[in-house]
Amino acid sequence: MEGLQAEKKSTISPSTGVLEPVNPIPSQVMPAQEWAFPRYWRKLRMSRLFTSVITMSVLPMALSAQDCSQALSARESCQALSARESCQAKASELVVPLSYRAQRKWKIRLPALVWKAVGTGFKLATTHGSDFVAKLDGVRLLVDVDGDGKTDVKAEGETAYLILRGKSKDGKPLPYAVRLSNHQGWSFAPGGFLLGKINGTQIRIIDQNNDGRFGEVGVDAMLLGRGKIATFLSKVVNVGGELFEIAVADDGSQLLAKPYVGPSGTVNLACSTNGKVLAAIIKSGDSQYSFDLAKTKDGMKVPAGSYDLVWGQIGLGESRVEMQKGRSQPILVAKDGEKTLSFGGPIKAEFAYQRSDSKVHLRPDKVWYYGKGGELYTKWLPIGASPKFSISDLKSGKELARAFFPGTC
Repeated sequence: MEGLQAEKKSTISPSTGVLEPVNPIPSQVMPAQEWAFPRYWRKLRMSRLFTSVITMSVLPMALSAQDCSQALSARESCQALSARESCQAKASELVVPLSYRAQRKWKIRLPALVWKAVGTGFKLATTHGSDFVAKLDGVRLLVDVDGDGKTDVKAEGETAYLILRGKSKDGKPLPYAVRLSNHQGWSFAPGGFLLGKINGTQIRIIDQNNDGRFGEVGVDAMLLGRGKIATFLSKVVNVGGELFEIAVADDGSQLLAKPYVGPSGTVNLACSTNGKVLAAIIKSGDSQYSFDLAKTKDGMKVPAGSYDLVWGQIGLGESRVEMQKGRSQPILVAKDGEKTLSFGGPIKAEFAYQRSDSKVHLRPDKVWYYGKGGELYTKWLPIGASPKFSISDLKSGKELARAFFPGTC
C-alpha cells in the first residue's frame, strides 16, 4: 500500500501514559480501529509474536500504562513458565551409561543379520580410531587387531572369533568383537553389544550392519529385557508399559532417554496356533519404531502410526517355524486407539509345478505356506513330512494322481 512503511514503532507518552505510534499511519491510508488490548494480545501470543507487542503498531491503539504493565507482567509469567517446563523436561531426561560386552557364544537372533565380506580389513577408522587390515595366507586369514597396520593373529577353519582393540577420540580403549565365517570367503558379523539399563530394565544395542556405529535407528538392533530375539533399534521403547524416546551417543558411551509425549495407541496380538508365539516383531513404515509384541500379554503401547509385521517365530516344544511379512497388510494405530494383529491358522499352501507330456513336476522349494493374515511361514524345524499333492480332473473332481516328496521337506 502506497505510503505504508513496513514497521511502525510506538512509545508511551509520559504525560498521558498512553501508547502512541511514532509517525502514525494516515487515517486515509488505513482507518483507525479500536482494539481491546487483552484480546489483541491473545491473538499475537497464539501466533508467537508476543515480544513484538510493544514495538510494532500497524494499527493505532489507545492503551493505558496499566494495560502495558499487565502485558509485561504476563510476558514475564510466560517466560517463567517456559523456563520451568524446560527444567522439568531436563530433570526427566535419563542419562544411561553404556558399556561394551564381547559375546563369544552368540545366542541373539537379529532381525536383519548381515555377514559382511572382510576383504582387505575392517573399516572402523571413523568410529574406533583406525582401520584393521586383513590379508589371506593361503586359506588362513591374517588380521591386525590393534590398528598398527601389522597383522597379529591368524584365523583358520570354518569359524573364528576376534576382538579388535580400537580407541576412542580421547584415547580410551574401545573394543569391537567380530564373529568370522569362512564359507566361500571370509565374512564377519557382530560379536558384541552395548549394555545399559533404563529404569532397571536391561537394554542391549547391536551394530547390526557392521559399520562400527550403534545408533542407527531402523538399521541397528536392540534387545529390551532378557531374551534372545532382538528388534530393530527403535527411536521409542516401551519400558514397563511406559514409552521413552532414546538416542545413543555417537561414541556409544551413553544413551539419553526421556518420556515420549507424542500420540500413541495400543497393539494387541491374536494368533491361532497350538504353539507359543516366541516373537512377533513389527516395524513402522518410516522405520523409526520397532517392537516385539510377543513380550506382552495385554497389548503393547506404541507411538501412533502404520506398522508391518516383519519377522516372527512360533514354537511347540523343540519345533520352530518362522514367519515373514508375505502378503500381510500394514496395521494403522490411531491416537488413543487399539488395533489387533491377527495371524496363524488355517494355513494355505501354494506351489508351482511344470507339465511335461503326461507328467507333473513338483519341487519342495517351490511350496509356500500362508497364514490367515497373509504372513508367510518358512524354515520349519524339524522339517516335517511331505504334504500330499492330489491331482484331480477339473470337471468330474476325480483324483487322477497322488504324490509325496521323498523323505521330509
